[in-house]
Amino acid sequence: KDRYSKEIIRFGERIREIRLYRNMIQLDLGEAIGMERSEISKIENGKKNVEFNTMVRLAEALAVELSDFFTPVFKPR
Repeated sequence: KDRYSKEIIRFGERIREIRLYRNMIQLDLGEAIGMERSEISKIENGKKNVEFNTMVRLAEALAVELSDFFTPVFKPR
């Protein structure tokens, strides 16, 4: 198993948490960043490693700072 598996899973959980807070479905988020819904599902379930440019697009689509993906508590703006 990848030594960063826990972090990848936590990252995906945070994406899901913020997406749901924004009342978006996976399809909405995928369309906003040019990605298939199935790929969003893989990210949220820790099954896909995310490149930096994808993280930036996710942050923009979810209206958060990139750092919000890595802080213990999500503070909505």
